[in-house]
Amino acid sequence: MSEVLKLAKSSIPEADAEGFIRTETAEDILRSLALVRSINGPAVTLISGAPGIGKTETLLHSQRQDWDGSIYVSIAKGEGNPFHVASRILSQFGDSKTRGKGLDELRQVVGAYVGKRRILLVDEAQNLFQRHKLSATTGSSFGWLVAASEEGGFDLAFCGDLTLPSIFMEFPHLQSRMRRPVVVKSVSRVDVSALAQQEGLSGRVEVDLLAAIAKLPGGLRNVENVIRMASIFAGREKVSGTHLKAAVDDLKLHQSGTKQ
Repeated sequence: MSEVLKLAKSSIPEADAEGFIRTETAEDILRSLALVRSINGPAVTLISGAPGIGKTETLLHSQRQDWDGSIYVSIAKGEGNPFHVASRILSQFGDSKTRGKGLDELRQVVGAYVGKRRILLVDEAQNLFQRHKLSATTGSSFGWLVAASEEGGFDLAFCGDLTLPSIFMEFPHLQSRMRRPVVVKSVSRVDVSALAQQEGLSGRVEVDLLAAIAKLPGGLRNVENVIRMASIFAGREKVSGTHLKAAVDDLKLHQSGTKQ
């Protein structure tokens, strides 16, 4: 029960010194990260969502808050095989040498570098689902990372787009280890409202406009850009719906289908 109480979410959005806002989605992601960190022994969680819901920003916020216990890596498309992944992780420690090492040795090296009771945050994890040319296997990095985490005693958080849950279905060993997955299919109005409130925008008209902006490709990034531009237009005045509409026009978001 005490664990549940510790992980209970707050209903009041807050912003840290760097401007991070604890939206409902951010709180959901942070709760899952906190859960796997609280479990005795290596644990795995999945964070999957549409572009622009704040996944990466939340992971980076989590790392800032736990800088000594979290390691963040982002996997580029085409670099999802175990050797590239190992190099990406080791580069965080100033050592990206993988030449001459086999996967078993690299797993041990990664496990030693990351170390016990830490968490490895793997962003753009859908790119791990890559066919390995030599072994002709697909997605072998998932199993390799799980094995490394079990040897090294660290936790894993796989974060990616909405294809990630279906990818996980291909690997029963991942399914059995997964704890409290988070799947967010679109930006919620609650999250948009949280960002708006930080700028003193609470009117229905303003939130409606920003919620429409959030549905475009880019999600909350669009909302942040519109608010930022509207603040420039407002100058010393309070930001209003008129300023927001002007920002939408200036950023040419209406050409993407936003109704004025």
